[in-house]
Amino acid sequence: MKTKERIKLKNKKPVIITFDQKKNELRILKSGKYYFLYDNKKENLKVTIDILKNLDVIIYEYYKTGRKNDVLLEVNYNISNNNNINYNSFNNNELLKITKKINFNVAANSTLKAYNLELGNNSTIEYNINLKGEQSLVNFNLMVYADKNNLKNYKVNINHLNPFTYSIINNRAVLNHHANCFFDVQTYIKKGAYKSEANQDSKILTLSDTCGAEINPKLLIDEHDVIGSHSASCGKINSEIIDYMQSRGIDKTLASQLIGVGNLLKNVDKRIIKKTQKKIEKRMNYKGFESGR
Repeated sequence: MKTKERIKLKNKKPVIITFDQKKNELRILKSGKYYFLYDNKKENLKVTIDILKNLDVIIYEYYKTGRKNDVLLEVNYNISNNNNINYNSFNNNELLKITKKINFNVAANSTLKAYNLELGNNSTIEYNINLKGEQSLVNFNLMVYADKNNLKNYKVNINHLNPFTYSIINNRAVLNHHANCFFDVQTYIKKGAYKSEANQDSKILTLSDTCGAEINPKLLIDEHDVIGSHSASCGKINSEIIDYMQSRGIDKTLASQLIGVGNLLKNVDKRIIKKTQKKIEKRMNYKGFESGR
């Protein structure tokens, strides 16, 4: 399985677009870097984004809202042939309770790399990715930190609908205090989607005895000539690792934080690793990490 590495947009000026109830459709015609701001002034917001063929596009998704109650958001991405898309979603709003549904339709010879960082309040999020054309590929990465009484629910569905389609799913979560997190992960390979490959890997690290963690991995395969694998694990940090770090002068709380950060950053693209690390460390807040302040 190979991914295309064509994106070189360091010097491109980003395009900033705010979506609201009046502006909820977009056609991307040129390669470039795009910042999408979702402004939920009302309760629901549904957005459609079409990306035309032969483009290299980097997307950063943020939430521009002062609302403290639930926000409902649905975004539909239609990715045409021969595109290389990097999608980055950052949610670190601790006041916002969000319910979100993100749909990707990926056409032939297109690659989608998705990095989703969830550091905010309670959230229920569903990702649906349809690999609709041959040689389409998705590399999906979800990173979650939750503490206090946060409740996090995530559903990831990937559908292989044609031959020679490829998917990688990496889900990581770190939980503290009384937080709860649920990963529901499903990959479907349709009959006739031969020579396809699907891989799932989900891990939840619990830093407290009062956390709740559950992973439900599923592979639904209707074709013989394919490759499929999945793994899932929930658990605490090995005490021997903590003991070793303490023997080197690192206190237990900081050791747990460092391990948690490393767990979330394991599969992050080098292009965004510094930005992602700063956001995670700021959210964990070492002084309040153990007490929950």
